[in-house]
This record gives sequence, C-alpha cells and structure tokens, in this order.
Amino acid sequence: MGVRTSLLKDWKPRLFDIVVEATGSATGLEWAVSAVRPRGTLVLKSTIASAHQVSLAPIVIHEITVIGSRCGVFPDALQALTAGRVSVKPLIEKVYPLERGLEAVQHARQAGVRKILLRPDR
Repeated sequence: MGVRTSLLKDWKPRLFDIVVEATGSATGLEWAVSAVRPRGTLVLKSTIASAHQVSLAPIVIHEITVIGSRCGVFPDALQALTAGRVSVKPLIEKVYPLERGLEAVQHARQAGVRKILLRPDR
C-alpha cells in the first residue's frame, strides 16, 4: 500500500514526514514524537487514558506540526469502504460469535493481535 514502516530493531529517529500515533500509550506517544522528522507532522489519533508526561521540547525544537484526529468524516469513510477503495480485511485477525465474547477479549489482549470482531448470534 506504499506505507513505510520500521521494525523496532531497525529504529532510527527523525525519519518520517508524517507519523500517526494510535497506540493509546504514553510510550507510543514518546516513540511517535521521536519518529517525526524536523518540520514533519504528528497526527494524534489515540487518547491516552492514564496520567502521563511528555516533553514538548522536541516538538518546539524540531518545529513539528501536531494534529489531533479523533474522528473523521463518516459519510466519506463509509462511501470509501462501500466502494472497496479501502481494504480492512487484512486488519481483522479473527471474528468470534457474540456468545464467545470473553474468549475474544482474551485473544485481543495478546501482544501483536490485530482487530478482533464480534458478530451477533443468529
């Protein structure tokens, strides 16, 4: 899909023009700030629920643009999904019936797991 990624073992700071932080963790936010190149853009997609501290110095020093992005334009997103312009199937790890919801939550808690879905019982 043309998205550049990096494994942690190959980490190099200040590498990316745009970084989307979607981990929901303070550590993820720190890594995201360090990943943005000078004058790059950091998109904050997640909300960190716990108390945390982040140094704003790198954002100022490297003139990083920060954009909050909680939700997008739903009609446009739904139209793109309907038309098949966006493929979400590779993001889905497993679909569970609703009656196995507890098992699904346990699966979702494992490190590295992608999206877990529940479907209503029929």
